[in-house]
Amino acid sequence: MFRSALFLAVASLTCLATAADTAYVKPSSFAPALDQTISVEVAFNDYCCEPRYALRTETFTVIEPDGTRGKPDRVEIFADMTVLEHRMTTPGTTRITTGERLGRKGEYVLLDGTYHLVNSRDAEPIHVPDGTPILSSQTATVTDAYVTVGAQDWGALRTKVGCLSIEPALHPSSVRVGSPFIARVMMDGDPVANQTVSVFGEMDRLYESGRKLISTDKDGLLTVSFENPGLHVIMVRLQAPAPVGAETDIRSYTTALTLTVAPN
Repeated sequence: MFRSALFLAVASLTCLATAADTAYVKPSSFAPALDQTISVEVAFNDYCCEPRYALRTETFTVIEPDGTRGKPDRVEIFADMTVLEHRMTTPGTTRITTGERLGRKGEYVLLDGTYHLVNSRDAEPIHVPDGTPILSSQTATVTDAYVTVGAQDWGALRTKVGCLSIEPALHPSSVRVGSPFIARVMMDGDPVANQTVSVFGEMDRLYESGRKLISTDKDGLLTVSFENPGLHVIMVRLQAPAPVGAETDIRSYTTALTLTVAPN
């Protein structure tokens, strides 16, 4: 699937991660009542959580507390956002997810163990040795949110969605200001060590603060404390070989989790 490099413009993955928009999943309530119908805003933006571009996909999924997968009751697509509706008929924690959504294709090169984007308008020139293979790539994105009716449980959290995952070790429905939230970043079931993770919230623009960058430890664990209440997005992005049978050599994975942080 690969060919040799000719003239290349290459951007480091760090620059790409900060420039690209991230999807978020924003329920109208993170703690709805039984039989309540909630609306869920899904969109892309580099800010949390204001709609910029609608997310269009056939992979929207609702995962019930027992792990059962279904579809939202209703999906409506607008210019800058997609809105889901779903009636909460089961006590416990339900996962609302975009599913793993395959998107645009591009090209990368692998230099010194790191993938670099090539031939992109966001790229900057860099030297690439003659004969370096160009690897075809496709994006694969997942964004989740969890809503809890009554008591929290873990069935929906432990259901696999996509190759790259953020697996909460503390329940996402109990996050509070000043208390650490812990999760593990996993790739195909293996922890991802020393991986940069972005954290940003809806209050960041008001306080003129940027994204917080943290790193997983040697066991793939990330620990983050929130200074402000409200909506936050935790996002991780990395490149890895594509699954067997895929149309491209590698995939550019982005996985995000939308949380609401309660006051202390």
